[in-house]
Amino acid sequence: MMDYHTHHPGSYGGFLCSVQRSDWDRVAEASGMIPCFGVHPWHAAEAPVTQIAYDLDEYLCRFPQAQVGETGLDATPRYRDSLNQQEVLLQVHLGAAFRHDRLAQLHGAGAWARLLELLRQRDRCGTLPRVLLHAWNGSHELAREFLSLGALFSVGVRELSHPKAAERYARIPADRLFAESDDAPESFPRAIGMLTMLRGDIGTH
Repeated sequence: MMDYHTHHPGSYGGFLCSVQRSDWDRVAEASGMIPCFGVHPWHAAEAPVTQIAYDLDEYLCRFPQAQVGETGLDATPRYRDSLNQQEVLLQVHLGAAFRHDRLAQLHGAGAWARLLELLRQRDRCGTLPRVLLHAWNGSHELAREFLSLGALFSVGVRELSHPKAAERYARIPADRLFAESDDAPESFPRAIGMLTMLRGDIGTH
């Protein structure tokens, strides 16, 4: 089983996500990992959008195994002032993921409903790429809507430790729900164990 969302190379392999443009070369060179190129919504306010768009196309052409991310929206109090810039940058990432047929790794803290709305718009236009919702902690009702768009989900120890974890994750199909370590690579074995205990069927994929 591989790590479906991490920021650190590890022995399990998996999707190694960048946070800023300056991470891309390091991510590309990591052995045994699937590189993901993107700019996190936390850094959207200072991101040069036009340059990011150009560079993202270039890197996805250079690295055919690479995916897109981390990108998304963050509407928590610290970052909500940059939501307009976040949406512009998100559309750049989603557009590149669609054109190159890559998976986009999405962050959605405090903004799952808005993220769903934007993905629906792309679905109606026929320009929705494959997406994975990292650190998923939304309701079953929202999960069902994202599932209808083909979304995958990843969760780590933080999400699986929540009192509502069983309610949130019990009804997501096993082939759409995966373990992640995010920024704590040492937590991945525990995340696998917790998810397997919760579901019983996760360890088979």
